[in-house]
Amino acid sequence: MTKRNILLVSIIGVVLYLVSMYSVSFGICDDASYSCRKTADLAQTTFTIFPLVLLFSLITYKMQEVVFQAWWRFAMWFVPLIMIVTFFLYSGHQQSGFGGVAQDAFYFAILVALYAIFILTSLIRIVLAHRRLKQENM
Repeated sequence: MTKRNILLVSIIGVVLYLVSMYSVSFGICDDASYSCRKTADLAQTTFTIFPLVLLFSLITYKMQEVVFQAWWRFAMWFVPLIMIVTFFLYSGHQQSGFGGVAQDAFYFAILVALYAIFILTSLIRIVLAHRRLKQENM
């Protein structure tokens, strides 16, 4: 995929994230509709990765193609992985008592670890590719 396509997909993902976040405000869900709000919350949680994808696609957009491709080769499989894990963690999720709180903390820890891996690996890949490119041009 090209830089432009990734940028467009990430913008669409951020829009979906925001629409699902504010589904009641946009009139998509009725405030009293638990099932609609639960579906919107699941969509919001699943699309949470897209603001980061947008950020990294903007960071690499003006850089040379080699740097973008170094990041994209990692992101193209890790972003769907985060989305799938998030979807499966929260799709059957039911909050009930202390077990629900412990389960939420466990899910949150998994997602924080995945997001941390994504951010750190993305930064490392971008910086290393940029440095390698600079050294080759000297």
